[in-house]
Amino acid sequence: MNLNQLKYFMVLARVGSYSEAAYQLNIAQSTLSQAIIKLEEEFETPLFYSEKRVSYLTGAGSILEKEAQKIIGNVIESKEMIAQYLNGNVGNVTIGVSGSFGVTIVPQVIKTYQRFHPENLVTVKVVQGNTNRLVQSIRNHDIDLGICSYSPRDVDVQFSLIKREPYVVMTSNNHELANQNTVSEQDVLKYPIITFSAQSGAYYDVANILGVDINQLDVAMYVDDSAMMAAMVEAGIGIAVIPRIYLLENFNIAILPFETVRYRDVYCAWLKYQLLSPVAKEFRSLIQQSANITL
Repeated sequence: MNLNQLKYFMVLARVGSYSEAAYQLNIAQSTLSQAIIKLEEEFETPLFYSEKRVSYLTGAGSILEKEAQKIIGNVIESKEMIAQYLNGNVGNVTIGVSGSFGVTIVPQVIKTYQRFHPENLVTVKVVQGNTNRLVQSIRNHDIDLGICSYSPRDVDVQFSLIKREPYVVMTSNNHELANQNTVSEQDVLKYPIITFSAQSGAYYDVANILGVDINQLDVAMYVDDSAMMAAMVEAGIGIAVIPRIYLLENFNIAILPFETVRYRDVYCAWLKYQLLSPVAKEFRSLIQQSANITL
């Protein structure tokens, strides 16, 4: 039994004439007859009987008519749902974000998506974690996309550059460096530093920016969170090198640019060989364009 046979059956049941049904279906009458014969062979019972050249449903045929309506209706509904899925109007997407990216990038991406799909039935889930954790979640298929730093060790994950943020130096307002217009790498190396832990994608960035081995840094504290880092700087625990992000404005600290501008690169990441859903593909495209999106 196939869908065409059921469609032929339904038309014949409605019009009661093989010739008229074949005409409406635009097929040969012999094709229609063979389809009905195959159905009757499969169900091992007649589905129609003829009286004065009119075909009527048997009891078994009436049962099949009701069920065929459901089957054909389900197929039509499934086709519509799949079309919506392929158009990016239904589905699920999970985005992992590191640090402040969830605030600076994701809201504008979601709003832009909703503008393009005002009647969407998409569920968006946003999770947070450091770069190492997000990359592992991508590899485990727990998230579709990550917004994070670059992780060169993970060759099975694709990274696409989406944004560059300048690094700055944070100090307390009463620190010796606070009144300078700019700072050099040598200025920073004179003081204890609060820096990101080894789980962060920015772990090696500070040492690279300052031109030293990471073991040569005078580390006052390791943290995983940018807000915690800013709070510790405000308290005078140490100074810090951090990308210029929005939340720094919430703290009573000095924010100093480097004499030579240094940048943190922000990437969109996904599993290289994973077949992303249409929704995930569209979100990936919007994330990649996020630097040009305006709300």
